[in-house]
Amino acid sequence: MKARRLLTILLLMLFQYAGIAQDNVRFTGSANQEVSVGDRFRVVYEVNGDGKNFISPSFGSLQILSGPSTSTNSSVQYVNGKMSQSYTKTFTFIVQATQEGTVNIPPAKVRVDAKNYNSNAISIKVLPKSTNNRNNTRNNSGTQQRQQDGVLQKDDVYIKAFVNNRNPYLGEQVIVTYKIYTRVPVSNLTSSKSSSFPGFWSKNLMDDRQQFKQSTKIINGEEYIVADISRYALFPQKSGKLNIEAFELECNVQLRVQQQRKRSHDPFEDFFNDPFFNRNVKNVKATLKSEPISLNVKPLPQANKPEGFSGAVGTFNFSAKTDHDQLNANDALTLSVEISGKGNIELINLGELNFPTDFETYEPKVTSKVNTNSTGVSGRKRFEYLLIPRNPGDFRLKPIVFSYFDPKKEQYISFSSDVFSIHVSKDSNTSSGGVTYSSSAQEDIRFIGQDIHHIKTQEAGLQLANQFFFASNWYYILMWLPVVLLLLIVLLWKQQEKRRSDVGLMKNRKANKIARSRLQKADKFRKTDDDKSFYEEIAQALWGYIADKFSISRADLSMDSVKESLSQRGIEDSVIDNFINTLNNIEFARFAPGDTSGKMENIYNESMNAIMQAEKALK
Repeated sequence: MKARRLLTILLLMLFQYAGIAQDNVRFTGSANQEVSVGDRFRVVYEVNGDGKNFISPSFGSLQILSGPSTSTNSSVQYVNGKMSQSYTKTFTFIVQATQEGTVNIPPAKVRVDAKNYNSNAISIKVLPKSTNNRNNTRNNSGTQQRQQDGVLQKDDVYIKAFVNNRNPYLGEQVIVTYKIYTRVPVSNLTSSKSSSFPGFWSKNLMDDRQQFKQSTKIINGEEYIVADISRYALFPQKSGKLNIEAFELECNVQLRVQQQRKRSHDPFEDFFNDPFFNRNVKNVKATLKSEPISLNVKPLPQANKPEGFSGAVGTFNFSAKTDHDQLNANDALTLSVEISGKGNIELINLGELNFPTDFETYEPKVTSKVNTNSTGVSGRKRFEYLLIPRNPGDFRLKPIVFSYFDPKKEQYISFSSDVFSIHVSKDSNTSSGGVTYSSSAQEDIRFIGQDIHHIKTQEAGLQLANQFFFASNWYYILMWLPVVLLLLIVLLWKQQEKRRSDVGLMKNRKANKIARSRLQKADKFRKTDDDKSFYEEIAQALWGYIADKFSISRADLSMDSVKESLSQRGIEDSVIDNFINTLNNIEFARFAPGDTSGKMENIYNESMNAIMQAEKALK
């Protein structure tokens, strides 16, 4: 009976979960709201599930040029030990406007988990054709145009700046993020001019070696790859209007140019003339520039401003404690004050604290632990005060007060510690003539109560008379020892120099073996769909092969040095171009949208073929 009830409860929970999962399905359609007659553009339908049995709507007067083409995107994230998974399926049409008017596209239909879903209806206004509209048509058909003449369009790749707060308070944390949007392969992203932040204290929130996290986004019917390339936490140091200069970035853009060719009925010719295998590419160096940012910084309110406020802005916690409340005179006492939270933690200063005159004090020892992530700067700051009571008695340390401004609540918040009661006993060792102790600051202090020391009672070291170090055996040994050591050093240096001269030959002989070993390791990452590790190993294999084969340092490696080294050996131009194109494809494949596993397999085969051809030509 109990087992049947438990089974019933489990089934109800399962059905409830399935119902919740289905209710979260979103099926949306998007396209340009305004186009001109003759424009080519995309109509995209996106569902966050494994959509099947897709039923296309009627596009009215729009002419369907291709589609629906299907693409999928999935990701898995672990946050605080919890897994979250997302899956998106996209159906894309390329259509052309043929006549003026308004086109109403009814909802499309798709089936997810045995349930049918309808998308939203789409309304598109078709404007008459004109000179300006022809320019827009060329922009909308930018991909096709690039394949014909290799011209980079303005909206192919660009940078945008995002600010989480354009009206912060003085000292309030502001997050500025720079994102790159691209629908063409890009590589070698280099910051030519970082944004300057006059009037701000800044903190970089991204490691320069950090791998860019990519995502896809549909904008005006076009699919873009989006990645965060830079993120800063800014703390304004003065009020008023502050400007942030534009962020500039240089990169290489690869535009594939499709040559005009006759239509062939050979399927293998069609396969190898696919744009991925097509060698007719054009590399363009582009400079991207974001828009400048303007912030209006508000001054901190003067009403109810606490006395002793030192400029802390954010959200903080406060604690203060002593390691002793009873001790002897001349012993050390440590007072620890810790402030933790989110905000301008590194700029916090407690100021000067007042202690009893019977206490000898030192400058505080300040330690900070700052954490940076995508949400900003947080951490803790610790102040350690070393106090030494010189006289016995009962003392009371005044409460320590810390105040900060909370910009979310728009008010000042103050913390106050308890009163510290310290009992100091008389030092029983004061009259003994000498007291030594060590404080937490690792300072040794010695008090001497007398000006006459004890008589030295150790045994004196005596030696025989008329015996001198000069002209003794040890004298000659030590005199010739530097000469002997110098000769040994010269011999060892000559031997090491000879070994170093053979390193280039050894690397040259083992270059192919090491490259193949890296390719095998990359193949393991490919089979596990670890694209990040795969591209790193593939790149190391090819660059390392050239470095070892021609004894070129890694710092001097470049496309030009590789091409020059291969040309000096009399390698055929076809082999050189194949090797250079393979290096380019490795960089471009990281940002290229599409099937990840298919790209990795093609890159692996190209890399293996490039090394085999180069090795054969160098023999």
